Amino acid sequence: MRLFRSVFLALFIIISSSPVAYAENTPPPDVRGEGAFLIDVSSGQTLFVKNPDKQLAPASTTKIMTGLLAIENGNFDDMVTVSKTMLNNKVVYGTQIYLEPGEQILFKDLLYATLLNSANDAAVTLAEYVGKDMSHFVEMMNQRASEIGATNTHFVNPSGLTETGHLTTAHDLALIAREAYQNPIFAEFVRTKTQPISRSKADVPVLMVNENKLLWRDSSVDGIKTGYTAAAQNCLVASATKEGRQLIGVILKSPGREIYTDMQNMFDYGFTQFSNTIIKPAGAVISSITVNTEPVDLVLDQPIYSTQKLNAPENTLNLRVTPLSTDPLTSVEEGQVLGQVAVLEGETQIDVFPLKAAKSVHPEPVKASLAGSVSSFSTWIIGTLLLSGTIFFLNSLYKKRRKTLYWRRQVRRSRRRDGL
Repeated sequence: MRLFRSVFLALFIIISSSPVAYAENTPPPDVRGEGAFLIDVSSGQTLFVKNPDKQLAPASTTKIMTGLLAIENGNFDDMVTVSKTMLNNKVVYGTQIYLEPGEQILFKDLLYATLLNSANDAAVTLAEYVGKDMSHFVEMMNQRASEIGATNTHFVNPSGLTETGHLTTAHDLALIAREAYQNPIFAEFVRTKTQPISRSKADVPVLMVNENKLLWRDSSVDGIKTGYTAAAQNCLVASATKEGRQLIGVILKSPGREIYTDMQNMFDYGFTQFSNTIIKPAGAVISSITVNTEPVDLVLDQPIYSTQKLNAPENTLNLRVTPLSTDPLTSVEEGQVLGQVAVLEGETQIDVFPLKAAKSVHPEPVKASLAGSVSSFSTWIIGTLLLSGTIFFLNSLYKKRRKTLYWRRQVRRSRRRDGL
């Protein structure tokens, strides 16, 4: 059987979208926090920045990563036993639901306490449950941040309490929040306003209330997380959705309550001054491969968007296609992920999408033909042996017959000589 190596398009595909015209331009918002970032969730493109790569303390916005890892690795039906770490006031202090060692609480209730009430003791308990110990969980946090592309982030604890080296950036936090919000369970939790939890003790907090004030005052806001420490000052990561577009904003180290007004101004700027265009729809063929002489299209299972600013020069994105493996392929299944397409804005990668096989290709059945060959060979062998045996038998019979006739002739000749 001949094997054919898959061939992938590894070139850049330049995509342009037409600028969208609006009646007027609005200037960028005046954000008083030291770092800010506004991102379009669908396209991954940046709409507004202020000191995007300046490392700052994230406070309890850290719990976005804690919650995401807990959801990805935890079991919602598990009953978690609280550890003696709750007695360590260097690890657990500030906002709490006052967990005690030996107390048992549902995993999902710990998650509500962490993401809504911002309870530090709940975050530490989740970390110990998922990571087996807190230091290993912190390693998981940093590894996940690296996978997301948050390369200027370094976590030291799961709660966001002030510690040396516990830092992120507005840009990194936007990437982490975008990744987390695309998990539907996470999204459901962070847009919940209130949630009662079950406790075995009396006189302890049981109603978890979301501390994101924008969630209560703006119907377009649907998450995500607040934070505050004396060192970090006011921090806010928020999501808002209007007319099918979702934006995520980040503000770090804001001096006061104006952080909510600044976030709303950022959202207004993003929704009124930008528009999305689908540049490649779901099902679009991006590249192709050849398997056993058959062409197989590689398609998207979700659309690729471009975000365009009003009255701005034409926006250009690059698509770069790469294979997951360069090994020869002899078969593929429909829907199998065979490559990926990266979306780049200049030299910056803003998103990656899987490319899936549009159809199945299987190698020709070899077992049946092999069995047929073996059967034919066996038949030939048997036939040959039978034929050889028959020939041997006939040859022996022929020789015996000749010998008999020979002796009969000799007897007749002898009788004639003797006059008999």
